[in-house]
Amino acid sequence: MIEQVEAQIDKTSPIPLYEQLRQALLDAITSGKIPVGAKLPTEEELCTRFSVSRPVARQAYSALISEGYVERRRGRGTFVRMPDILGRFLQTQLSFTEEMEITGHSHRTELVRADWLDQAPEIFTRLRMEENDRCYRLLRMRYVEGRPYVLVENFIPESIFPGIDRFDLAQNSLYKIFASEYHLTIPRSRRTIGAQIADEEFARLFEVQPGSPVLYVENLVYDQYDRPIDFSREYMDGLARKFEFEVVNK
Repeated sequence: MIEQVEAQIDKTSPIPLYEQLRQALLDAITSGKIPVGAKLPTEEELCTRFSVSRPVARQAYSALISEGYVERRRGRGTFVRMPDILGRFLQTQLSFTEEMEITGHSHRTELVRADWLDQAPEIFTRLRMEENDRCYRLLRMRYVEGRPYVLVENFIPESIFPGIDRFDLAQNSLYKIFASEYHLTIPRSRRTIGAQIADEEFARLFEVQPGSPVLYVENLVYDQYDRPIDFSREYMDGLARKFEFEVVNK
């Protein structure tokens, strides 16, 4: 990948050397010459290619890491990271497919598990379900640009969505099915951000170590009749994901 980085480092320029190198790397990333998920040159390779010192190379990478363009993976190197797509839509209720259509990223979904629950007190309370009701649990893995992006667990009450298990929910949007098949809209939802540590399943799916930090978002969705109709948990790699908010004082 080092041949994709085009730069002439000018040691007489008032622009710091690390900033010149950072900009050269950033240009290669944003232009697509170095794609998302690609492994970047080592610091030693940058030093040799551009005749700069190790601290200069390290500072250039540190700046790109803090800006969210690249990430370090322990024992593996430095990689171009996936943009924080989810953070852009945290205050908007969109399906995953709609988010990807807006951002233009390639994506796919794999169904990890699907089953019925007839005993889940915490979930039943959140969804205002009766004791004799049951909910459909979906566990799906989302990939963006070929990389693990988010693990999503949904809980859907059968009393509101009878026959929901007949749909292929790896290939079809859950919220589009809510609208087209059950004639329900989603005017609002309530979200909570938290943190956990990676269990064995998460570590396997995301290719991280067990015990690594995990970001998760709980989402309780309401329909036009103000009924809670879907409770979900979204799990993300805590070292690779971040959220950005705009705060306005009024």
